[in-house]
Amino acid sequence: MRHASGTDRRSMARRRWLVAVTVAAAAPGGLASSMPASGQAPKPPAAVKSPGGIRTGIFGLEAKGNRFVYVFDRSASMGEPDGQPLAAAKRELIRSIDELGDVQQFYVIFYNDRLHVFSPAGNRGRLVFGTEENRRAARRFVGAVRADGGTRHAEALAAAFRLAPDVVFLLTDADAKDDLTDAELERLSRLGSGSRCMVVQFGDESQRSPRLAELSARCGGAYRILTLDADDPDAADEADAERQLGR
Repeated sequence: MRHASGTDRRSMARRRWLVAVTVAAAAPGGLASSMPASGQAPKPPAAVKSPGGIRTGIFGLEAKGNRFVYVFDRSASMGEPDGQPLAAAKRELIRSIDELGDVQQFYVIFYNDRLHVFSPAGNRGRLVFGTEENRRAARRFVGAVRADGGTRHAEALAAAFRLAPDVVFLLTDADAKDDLTDAELERLSRLGSGSRCMVVQFGDESQRSPRLAELSARCGGAYRILTLDADDPDAADEADAERQLGR
């Protein structure tokens, strides 16, 4: 019986290696799927996403994320005095949206007794990316909003939480009598368990809404009362511009 020489053994090993490589390359997963982890070819990059998100906010309350929902009160009281609360809210909303990049997503809900939502190209119920086109569409949408009606927070917040955002920004000027009920607080706390809820309330301490403040705390967010400057020239100019457009 002839024993293979060292050269023969190396030749046979090389042929076996070539056969193994050829079979692996022909497999559905290709060569990389059959290679050991230590020699595996790099995987293609995942979908582009800003690591850790970006930080934005309204009226000094900021949070980091990639998915933002803005829930803004447009009840009749937001139009008084002289349309300034709504004008200030619109200006801050647009500023925040303009801070988003193309990979961040956002959604806008204005509410009174009913919801008035931003749905470009029929995307109702879905967040949209912060592209320049969508930001322009948001500016047009926000500019057309008018103040009227009463205030019901719960439905608007529930709609926001169902979108599973990283952050919900709520702005309202409602009185304490319009606060959430205990049942609404419990339901919204469950719905919003995966989102941060940041609440700004125009007014003074007499208007504080304890359950809205509690909701923000349960959702890892923050709550603040903000007294608007009645002499704010920017808000006054915007309110005047709206009146001239036929409010």
